[in-house]
Amino acid sequence: MDFKDRTQIANIFTSDPGTVTIAGWVQQVRNLGGLKFIQLQDRSGLVQIVLPKKKVSPEIFTIDYQEGDILLVQGKVVSNNSAPKGKEILPSTINVVNKRQQEYPIAIDDKINTNIDKRLDYRYLDLRNRSVSQIFEVESAVAYAFQEFFYKKNFLQFFSSKIVGSATESGANVFEIGYFGRKAYLAQSPQFYKQMMLISGFEKVFEIGPVFRAEKHHTSRHLCEYTSIDFEIAYINDQRDVMKVLQEAIMYTLDKVRKEKADSLEELGVVIDMQPKQWPILSHQEIHEILENEGKELGEYEDLDAEAEKILGEYVKEKYKSDFVFADEYPWEVRPFYTMKKEDNNNLTKSFDLLYKGQELTTGGQREHRADILEKQAEEKGFKKEEVASYIQFFRNGAPPHGGSGTGIERFVQKLLNLPNIREARLLPRDPTRVHP
Repeated sequence: MDFKDRTQIANIFTSDPGTVTIAGWVQQVRNLGGLKFIQLQDRSGLVQIVLPKKKVSPEIFTIDYQEGDILLVQGKVVSNNSAPKGKEILPSTINVVNKRQQEYPIAIDDKINTNIDKRLDYRYLDLRNRSVSQIFEVESAVAYAFQEFFYKKNFLQFFSSKIVGSATESGANVFEIGYFGRKAYLAQSPQFYKQMMLISGFEKVFEIGPVFRAEKHHTSRHLCEYTSIDFEIAYINDQRDVMKVLQEAIMYTLDKVRKEKADSLEELGVVIDMQPKQWPILSHQEIHEILENEGKELGEYEDLDAEAEKILGEYVKEKYKSDFVFADEYPWEVRPFYTMKKEDNNNLTKSFDLLYKGQELTTGGQREHRADILEKQAEEKGFKKEEVASYIQFFRNGAPPHGGSGTGIERFVQKLLNLPNIREARLLPRDPTRVHP
């Protein structure tokens, strides 16, 4: 048994290899008496192994193949118009590397619609379904593309602590942990550390890493742990500079995924629509007028709810042919204390949400960089001085005007692939009831 000459199954269909060695697990077996078919799958794809009783050895033909067996196959690639993609393998040798020891606890194809919670219990098997595994092929490409974009733009990648000493962003949504006899918390975002890096002089930084939110909502769009794509830039004029970088990063990523994961997108039945060069930017006031015309009313300084986001998404798709829209100048009531207010209207801020296909994808904006104003805004939000003292200390030695954003990669992939539930885009999702596997 030798794997050194093994080729990926996908290569069979892009070249004329003649004789090949492949390995993978059995996805399906069909026994027609004098003829057997095995569907063999590896990461790259799936191929049909044909076993005519009169053309293969008795040793090969009489093996009791079953779904889940791991096989090493050597054989000749032959053309067959009725085979998937027009090619199949007539084997000369088949080695059973490992036999499945129990019945599958879940279906691993799309013929049976298994409940998502049951599938998540056996995620390692669920991923053998190509309509599931290709989600993570795309997600990996998304992460690579964002990272590549930031590298090309001379951003510094950094890695912040996920154990923090104070919960200054949103005390109601943090996970408290014991830390050597005192309280600590799991970080809700790398926000404060991004700003610290800019104050240190790095000017452009990014991180792709885990964040934690004690979300009690059991919805199709919330997770208690997810991966956030965060960046922060210094010496900006206002939030529009942040929007520009964010749009460039997403457009770069969409283009890379469209080109490099074309096969995965095809298997998933997804087409990435071309987007306009300039995404629409709508102010808080404009959005409320649009919603009112569509029969949806919100309070003057109220945040957008899921219904409002959906209506707005449909509106910009029809009017601007865009899947994306920046909802600009968010109300101060629904923004953190470190957000910069507008000079001409202190009830609004220099911050935005980016909506993608009618759902919030990103929150971002310009941060307040003046220590004395930060103190006043923290007090206005109900924080005690000692709760924010260590954070505001960063700013007492001079901080440049700056801003940034945070984008959940799972929510991005959910909307990109039109998945019904964000848990589909998380390898091992954590919600209020799930901490295994």
